[in-house]
Amino acid sequence: MTYGQPGPGPGGQGGGQGPGQPGGPAWGPPPPPPWGWGWPPPAPKPGVIPLRPLQAGDIFGGVFATMRRYPGALFGVAGVIYGGYLVVAAGALFAGWYTQRETIDRLLDSSAGGLPSSSELTTVLVSFGLIWGTFMVLALVVNAAVAVACTTVTREAVLGRPARFGQVLRSVKRFPTVLGIQLLSGLIVVIPVALVVLFMVLTMVALLSRGDVGPWLLLTPFLIFCAAPVAVWLWIRLALATPAAVFEGQGPVGALRRSVRLVRDNWWRTFGLLLLAGLMVMGLSLAVQILTGAFQSPVDPLVVDPDTGRFGSAEVRAIFADTLVASAIGLVAGSVVQIAGMALTHLTAALVYVDLRIRKEGLADALIGELGQGAPGPQAPPATGQSG
Repeated sequence: MTYGQPGPGPGGQGGGQGPGQPGGPAWGPPPPPPWGWGWPPPAPKPGVIPLRPLQAGDIFGGVFATMRRYPGALFGVAGVIYGGYLVVAAGALFAGWYTQRETIDRLLDSSAGGLPSSSELTTVLVSFGLIWGTFMVLALVVNAAVAVACTTVTREAVLGRPARFGQVLRSVKRFPTVLGIQLLSGLIVVIPVALVVLFMVLTMVALLSRGDVGPWLLLTPFLIFCAAPVAVWLWIRLALATPAAVFEGQGPVGALRRSVRLVRDNWWRTFGLLLLAGLMVMGLSLAVQILTGAFQSPVDPLVVDPDTGRFGSAEVRAIFADTLVASAIGLVAGSVVQIAGMALTHLTAALVYVDLRIRKEGLADALIGELGQGAPGPQAPPATGQSG
């Protein structure tokens, strides 16, 4: 029997007088009709969401319920992953400073004489450029690992099962698959923008060679305006690939195809839900920036020594120290926002995935069967007259 379809009441009858009830009408409002009289039974809710097609309130209620019920598994694992990233990042920055400390000191202390040469400055820039590139690669790995952890917690939260710290941490081993999904989806989304940029560059080169550029410059904003919606459209179609990989064990290509099939005919709804999650993250980030900015002391302007015409070492180092403290405060606050934002985004995507599978594939029946809860119907009427 299809889940949610009403069946007859106990004994095939809808109502009647219970034992000990007088024959006349009871005082007060009548009781609600039993589910056998056309009232569908409430959907089972073993975890953070009811097992039925979800509304937006159900999805975001499930997101925040998951955060409340599984703080250790969710934020603990994300904190460990992000904390490891920060340790590696701090170590890389220290290594870069230590290897180039003499050049940096000479650059900061202009009163000592002898500014760094161009080759020394190039070495410093290349060193910190490599460090920045390492940060970007590590950020992709961290995002993939946190996505796996959040989606794993969601899978257990939907069924109301415990999600332990060690279990979720072990699930992170699937991060290479999710990393592949993110790289492939990013490449697919960037393609239309890259094609527009390439077309614009080639067109500009051709027009410059002819000396006729003016009117064609007006096409630049129009082309960018046309490419951006295509990129957003592709991004939404691929947004549920990570839940497909974690829930179903799909590979990168299979997960991307699965996301496309699920989002088909539900693009606008998926877009709205993910956009709302993104706006929540932006609001949280803005609030934290305002709070941290209130605690940062203003930096005094640089003062030039009128005798030497140079910046004094003490002033430069004081400003450098103030900037370092402000950066540390911003880094800690930004890390908290980053963890909370990633969790909110990935939990929302996972519950949207569950909702679309319930709507399209009857996932609720499969989940109820997995829990050992039969769908209500004639074969399983509600028990009456049982004690204990």
